[in-house]
Amino acid sequence: MDSKVETLYSELRKTRQELIDKLNDKNGSPLVRPFIQEELADIEDTLNKMELGMFGKCEISGEFIPEELLSMIPTIKTMEDCNKMDRFYRKAIY
Repeated sequence: MDSKVETLYSELRKTRQELIDKLNDKNGSPLVRPFIQEELADIEDTLNKMELGMFGKCEISGEFIPEELLSMIPTIKTMEDCNKMDRFYRKAIY
């Protein structure tokens, strides 16, 4: 792993532990629990990809996902997901 991927790996491991702690919190909202579980599954998948050297590749086409997008959203899975981001991203007018 290169240094950027190692940094992301470390951050994802910390986030994974935080999510596990939230799931184990008996005072947590049962309405939020499914969202936490889904995010935890995405993080687990991403960590596995990093360990296998598959991180950053589209799950459909195999092409590389842009590095700047991966640094913002390391759990992104496909180029289709990248293209959907354009709908939500807005550039400043000024």
